Order: sequence, then structure tokens, then C-alpha cells
Amino acid sequence: MNIQTQEVGYAVSSRDFLVYLDGLPTIRVNDLVESETGLRGWVNSIFEDNVEVLMLDEGQVVPKQQFKRLPSRLGIPVGDFLLGRAINPLGIPIDGKGLLFRAKTGPILELDQTAPPVESRQFITNQFLTGITLIDTLIPIGRGQRELILGDAHSGKSGFLIDVVVNQKNTGVICIIALVGKPTITVRNLIDILKANQALSYTVVVATSSSDPAPLIFLTPKTAFTIAEYFQKKGKDVLLLLDDLGAHAKIYREIALLGNKSPGKESYPGDIFYQHAHLIERAGNFLPQAGGGSITALPVIELNLDDFTTLIPTNLMSMTDGHLLFKSSLHSQGQTPAIDISLSVSRVGRQTQDQVSSFLSTRIRQVLSAAADLETISRFSSELPTHTQIILRRKELILEFLKQEPLTPIPKQIQVILLALPFTSLFQDKNRLFAEQYKKIIIDSFLNHPQLAPITKSVPKLKSDEELLKLLEKAVPILLKLLK
Repeated sequence: MNIQTQEVGYAVSSRDFLVYLDGLPTIRVNDLVESETGLRGWVNSIFEDNVEVLMLDEGQVVPKQQFKRLPSRLGIPVGDFLLGRAINPLGIPIDGKGLLFRAKTGPILELDQTAPPVESRQFITNQFLTGITLIDTLIPIGRGQRELILGDAHSGKSGFLIDVVVNQKNTGVICIIALVGKPTITVRNLIDILKANQALSYTVVVATSSSDPAPLIFLTPKTAFTIAEYFQKKGKDVLLLLDDLGAHAKIYREIALLGNKSPGKESYPGDIFYQHAHLIERAGNFLPQAGGGSITALPVIELNLDDFTTLIPTNLMSMTDGHLLFKSSLHSQGQTPAIDISLSVSRVGRQTQDQVSSFLSTRIRQVLSAAADLETISRFSSELPTHTQIILRRKELILEFLKQEPLTPIPKQIQVILLALPFTSLFQDKNRLFAEQYKKIIIDSFLNHPQLAPITKSVPKLKSDEELLKLLEKAVPILLKLLK
């Protein structure tokens, strides 16, 4: 006769979502346990005399309540069946579309994975095209890069992220969006926007609402990374958005303080840097023997622009490959995306750019920098030298061409042409209003006009911005006729 034994533990004390158990002699961190009333939790820490469990379900736990060890560990079933769905960090659907349809043999991956070692990675050589002119030309991002999105409230960060996801249509990129403790209406609106723009079919949304238990919210980015790694190991290029890690850090602080961990700077626990670095390091560009593919991570944090030195933003800056700084003041002035070019940086993306874009980017930055210096002087002078007028006019034209309406991707070749036009004779006597009025016509002409479309197709073959400008000068007479 077979007698099955099961390891059990008993609740010693509980504090909100934190429960301490006695027993469970062979338990490990990240093992799952379940109470006799059906409440589940996962083992967070193991001490000499008890086990610390974070509860995933809401409900009351009383002393001496029995817990049994479950055969599974903290993980999630993964597969292509996740595409187009919104789930919580445990893989339970939250989009009202019913249960996930999956094969019984589908893998269940543990959430707490170690970042792949250096030997499994390769240099980032391919550009991640966002379809947004300002990013692709001036602050390029590479496939496998980690680029921090930071800025104050109402600066257009969320709209920018939605644009990047929608612009991946027909590129083969898989998008994973992690929404950490967001209001339910925010999650619902995001799903509706993605569906309306046919972007849901290649996207997985992992979301928790602000009313969910703190341990469940804490797992959101881990689940998103685990799903991203599944697709990456299949050779896919993955875009991962983490919105936002500031809220994630606050949740972890709540968990740590409740568990009597020593508070450090700003009351965050000492291992908060490890928690985020452990996550972000899972992104990268991987060798074929590690599955190929890439994970491009865009972690988000909202901050007060009057103080950049707070703990979490500076931590995240130090563990990413650059940042895009959004400002609500630029957003209110009509600049979209509202990114401060002078204070944003991409430490990896420039090496992925083609030569023409790289040269053109340098030329544009020189104009913007010179214009910033000259604007101060111009306030004190009624008559400006011709050279100064040209620089200031070019700056206005460039900023106009960098503006981009939401959900309107611009092909890479057109981006390059638009930003080169202010340096041609077409705009030698034209101002920003002219560019604003005819921008759409110019884009359409370079895409479809029989004499201009060949120029667009030849852009990738060019070796320098000088070659591009000579080519565009030949197009000026045609453009002048079209823009009359």
C-alpha cells in the first residue's frame, strides 16, 4: 500500500499580505504554497525558525491555519496563445475573452530567471525603428538596447509608447507591455487603442490594477520579461515596455518595510538596485546558440524635473544604455513627441545607424546647438546678420519637421529626406509656417510621385549627407511646382 506524504506548514503570524509559516522543512524560495481555504502565496524568504510567504490572493489567514506545498513553483505558462491577450502576472486573463487556449504540453517558465551571461550575447548592430523621426534620426535605439523613458506627468510618455507599439505593425516585432498597478480604466483604454489600430495581434499585455495585492503587482515586470524571453528564444525581436518602475519600486518598499527589512535611502530597502538591475539585465541582443532574437527594453519612470537626483531615477539611469527625457512644457507648446533633444542620450543606438543618418544627425545637432546660443543674443538686436538668420530659420524648420502626429509612422527614408530639406535651396526663403502647411504634401510626393519616389528608394545606398543634399537639390524644381 502506497502512503503519500505531503509537506505542510502552519501559520505562526500574519501581517496584511505577509504570512510567516512554521514547518515545510525542504521548501525553497519561489515555491508556491496554498492554505486549507484555497489562498495561494509564494515563498519570499527562508529564516531559521520560519518561512516568509507573500500572499497572492486576498483573504484572512489566522494562526495555526495549515498550508501545503504545491508541486509547481512561481511561474507562468507561455506560448503563442498569449498574443492578443491581456493577463495578470499569474497568466489569468483579464480581458474578458475567456480562458487561454493552450496545448497541455506548453512550457511553464519560472518568473525569477537569472540574466543570460555575456557569452550568450552579441554586439548590438541593428537599429530598432520606431517610425518616429526624432528618435530614429537623432536619438537612435538599437535592437537589444535598454533605453529609459523618463519625464514629468502629462508630457506624452504614454502616447509615445503606444505609437512605438502601433508602428511595429508588419515588422515581425513582438510587443510585451507591462502595466504596473495602473487604474483599470487605463488598462482597458490601452487594449481598445491597440485593437482599433490592429496592434493587438502581435502584443501581450501584462497588467495589474492599483487595487490588486502588492505581491501580485510586484511580479508584473518579472512576468513580462519571462514572456519576452520565450519569444526571444524563438529568434524573435521583442519590444518590452515597463510602465512604470517608479510604482514598482514603491510596491517593493511597501513589501520590504512590512517584512521589517532595514530601510535605506528614501526608505527604500538596500537591495532595490539589485531588484531592478536583475530585471533590466535580462534584455539584450543574443547569439544564435542562445536562441537568437533580441529584447529591447523601454523602462518608464515619472519624476519631478526639478530634482533629478532622487534614488530610483538615478539607479535606473545607471543600469540603462541612455534615456529619453520628456517635458510637459514642450508638450504644452505643441512639440510631439515632447522630448528634450539636448538632455536625451542613446549610448548604443548611434552605432546601428546608417552613414547618411549619422552625418545628418551631427549636422542637425550643430544647428540646434548654434541656434540655442544665438537666440540669447538675438533678443538684444533688432537687425540680425544673414548667417544668424539662416541658422535660426533652419532650427525652426527642423523642429517643425520633427513634430509628428500620433499614430502616423514615417518611413526611415522619408525621415532622412525631411530633415535634410531645410539645408536645401527649397527653404532658403521659406519659414516654419510653410513647412507646417506643406509637410504632408512633401511626404506624399516623395512616396508616390514618379520623379521623386526613385530618390526615396536611393537614400539607403548613399554614403554621406552631402550626396543626399546634391540629390535633393535636383528635386527642388519639381517640389516648387508641386507646392505652388
